[in-house]
Amino acid sequence: MRNVIPTILMLAVAPSAVAQQKGALGAVEGRALFVTHCASCHGASGRGDGPGADEFKRRPTDLTQFAKRNGGVFNDAAIHRIVDGRTVKAHGNMEMPVWGDAFKWREGLDEDAIKARIEALVRYVASLQERTGH
Repeated sequence: MRNVIPTILMLAVAPSAVAQQKGALGAVEGRALFVTHCASCHGASGRGDGPGADEFKRRPTDLTQFAKRNGGVFNDAAIHRIVDGRTVKAHGNMEMPVWGDAFKWREGLDEDAIKARIEALVRYVASLQERTGH
């Protein structure tokens, strides 16, 4: 009976805590990463209107339009490559950080942790997509 209680408690753990143990991050973490790393340029709503947006030569991308510009489809893999930045020839303009390197060198994260952060950011950006009317 003593072993049953810890098992029950373990099953009661929030899904995001279990996901974090496996390296995945949830929606809450994706939003927090966005607020910390992206909102100052792209804005809280992702429309490219952050407090630092006017300081750039070219205004930051409106992140809410990816699906609309792609026939209503949000291309997770393409956005992941852009955010990571390490495997694309053109990474927007040079003012946007290459987050794959930034997470590695600034925060000392391994590849699994970098991938989890970028995936959480991509999922959050997917949630910001402007819905097209039918």
